[in-house]
Amino acid sequence: MNSICSQDEIKKIILYIEEKWPVEKWEINHIKIWPYLRIKLYIHLLMMMNKKIKKEEITSDVKQPSSSKKTIFSKLILIFSSFFKLNFFFFSLKKKSHLLFGSHIHRVKQNGLYFNRFYDSLVDIHHLKNEVYNVEYQKVYPNTFNKEAVISLEQEVRNYKNLLKFKEKFMHKNDSISLENYDDFYAYLKQLPIRLDLLRFSVSDLKNWSRRVVALQPFFRRFYKKTQPKTVVFLGFYGYDDLYAALLTANQMGIKTIDFQHGPQTNIHMVFSAWTKFPSDGYALLPKEFWNWDEFSKINIEKWCAKNHSIATVVGQPFVNYWLKHNPFERSESNTIIYSLQTFPFEIQDMLTPKIIQLIKDLPYQWILRLHPRNYIKIEEIKVFLIQNQIEDKAIIQSSIDETPLPKALLSSIVHITNFSGCLIEAHLLGVPTILINNIGKEMFSQYIDGKLVYYFNPEEERFLNDVASCIHNLKSSNRMESIKEYPNPFLNT
Repeated sequence: MNSICSQDEIKKIILYIEEKWPVEKWEINHIKIWPYLRIKLYIHLLMMMNKKIKKEEITSDVKQPSSSKKTIFSKLILIFSSFFKLNFFFFSLKKKSHLLFGSHIHRVKQNGLYFNRFYDSLVDIHHLKNEVYNVEYQKVYPNTFNKEAVISLEQEVRNYKNLLKFKEKFMHKNDSISLENYDDFYAYLKQLPIRLDLLRFSVSDLKNWSRRVVALQPFFRRFYKKTQPKTVVFLGFYGYDDLYAALLTANQMGIKTIDFQHGPQTNIHMVFSAWTKFPSDGYALLPKEFWNWDEFSKINIEKWCAKNHSIATVVGQPFVNYWLKHNPFERSESNTIIYSLQTFPFEIQDMLTPKIIQLIKDLPYQWILRLHPRNYIKIEEIKVFLIQNQIEDKAIIQSSIDETPLPKALLSSIVHITNFSGCLIEAHLLGVPTILINNIGKEMFSQYIDGKLVYYFNPEEERFLNDVASCIHNLKSSNRMESIKEYPNPFLNT
């Protein structure tokens, strides 16, 4: 195979692997590792499909060597400091019903505070401020909503890891490994258009990964014993060793684990689709419950999740309901088109193609270029690109964090355009039409495309510009808004 052209091909590769090899039996240090392998392989294949991959995007779970040597004295100071800080952290913890693992990328600026669109919407509406800890696993903003509940996981785990480095000097490494036919699987991977050096799927690499996860478990066991939560919730449970350790430990302790959707979970998204093989007791690296924004996502997950002793349920998109409740809004005549941009591996020229640039020039509307929360393209770079293509007066760059809330931005527009952004679901809930302009989007949202609220136009076709312009013209006269369904507090069932 020379290249991968679609998400459907990626899906076939992963399903072939599950059919051919006993993936559900693969275990290292008592961890059934297939979820880790499957998810990492899926993301890697996605990036290879777009022919853009950066080493730092794949190796985030690899320990980086220290940049400088420390003296014995400074090491001792670090150990004692970490010991006291860590114990003070555990001493200060209180019993909480819910531990909510999230990131700064899930926050928006609201009334001068950084507000988690998903968690804080539920916390505020259902008066849960005293029942939760917000466990931030990346950077922590200084001015956050419900600041007293915020825990910097990175900071506390760093103190634990400092002590761990000292303890590891006296620990004997004795791995338990059960990898039936893994060599054959690894040989198959070499035939795929992937970067095995970046995937780090060798037995040696997997042993090191499992050791890191297992080594973090005592931290989370102590954390959970002190807080005694009913639920541990993740806005994306994969991608970081810390999160895998948190999930694994909670599942082993019998605490309900939940993945809270923060985007679409469609039938080609192989984190949430078409799992076919499971151990008899399920995978401890998968959550026991999936909270979805919409019925399509729930149905997709329900096709397989019972085999993992998991369930799927619809809880709505909390921030849409929250924002509308506090900001009554009616759609009026608009002169704006909102274009939701993607993040890595897309560059600005991948999203503002010659045809899209021509649309911006031809149509008598203002375009809002809505940046992804994990946008990595420099704003100045985008501005230069707009100037070079003579559209700087018709395209406005809009941050997803510090500026107009997404519900307001969507409701203030004629139409929402995207390649395959999950903003489509929020637009759909609000009754705002979406035009998909990428085949990946067509694959991901095939169930949503109805010619009423969701459209797809192939940018490779000669009629693309005319079809999109005609569709937008017809939608211009539309002034509809769907009634938003109210959902009960999902924590009541936990």
